[in-house]
Amino acid sequence: MLRDLILENEEKIEKFDLEYYKNQKNYPILAALCALETTNEIQKCYYNLEDNTSEFNVLKLYALLQSLFVSVDSLYALSFSLTKSKSFININKNPILRELKYIRNDVVGHPANRMFNATTLAYCILDDSSVTKNSFSYNIFSGQGVENKNVDISKIIENYYIESNAFLKELLAIAVDEKTKTKYARLALEALNLFDMRGEYMKPLMSLKNTYFKNFPNATSHQHRFLWRVELIEALEQYSTTDDEILDLKEYAIGVELIKIYQLFSGKEYTLSLARRKPILISSFYRFIKKNKESISYIDKINDLKHPLILSSLDQLLKLSIEKNVLAVTKYVQFLKDLYEEKQDALLYAFALPLKDYKK
Repeated sequence: MLRDLILENEEKIEKFDLEYYKNQKNYPILAALCALETTNEIQKCYYNLEDNTSEFNVLKLYALLQSLFVSVDSLYALSFSLTKSKSFININKNPILRELKYIRNDVVGHPANRMFNATTLAYCILDDSSVTKNSFSYNIFSGQGVENKNVDISKIIENYYIESNAFLKELLAIAVDEKTKTKYARLALEALNLFDMRGEYMKPLMSLKNTYFKNFPNATSHQHRFLWRVELIEALEQYSTTDDEILDLKEYAIGVELIKIYQLFSGKEYTLSLARRKPILISSFYRFIKKNKESISYIDKINDLKHPLILSSLDQLLKLSIEKNVLAVTKYVQFLKDLYEEKQDALLYAFALPLKDYKK
């Protein structure tokens, strides 16, 4: 049972891609994994060595308690590095492992000068003759008297491996997902940079889409936001017009979707370069909204074909732009209204989305 748990632990640690973290210079994760590998070897060795003298058993016990202490610390370090949360794992919930820190400090850490609290000083003496592979005992001398502690080593080790294996399984899934997201973000950034330079951005975008399908073969755009945004870009790509102002708007809308995809995978902000100016239809709309604050409430409703107030919102904006004689805004709103009447859901959303940036 215990040997199986130890081997399972070893297999789980080896599934982490050390070379990847080395190349990424991610030393916190690399150090935690290497420490877990080392301490696991110590724990394996503890059971492989034969009992000889009591002194040899004590040597093994010191190494074992220290290695278990480091193992728990490394698990927490690995968890924090991968999740950025201190509460993802909580080994202290296991009552047997909760005692490990105190036992290690009693026997190995500070036996000749053990502070239990701000005022209580104690001294811990190991009973060398009691040390076996499965148990040992020691005495704690303090002002409160003498307390004898009997420790079941096999139970501590077994509980450590049960908890460790469960946590490593979850952390490995997070590590694989994070590594995949890094690849996604790299391809998304490549597409963005090529778009910003007016290059062939669709090639890395399609590569990203194919990579995504390898990991999620049954994914659909209804469930996966990334695929939905790719569909929007493809719809924009296929949209044909001879109107230069609408063409500018189309290009800008594609850029907005590419930014959304990059931010989805990287969690980082990205802004279009200064070389990519805002289309006249958008900049005119921004100035129009700034001068007519009552129009802001309509923005949220004009890129959703199913919104009950979409048509009335478009009509109100159209009416106001005509009254104010802002031709660019009138053209933009009429274009969106035409898409609504043609039931072009994807295009309506994509072409109207840049307007939400005004509120930001």
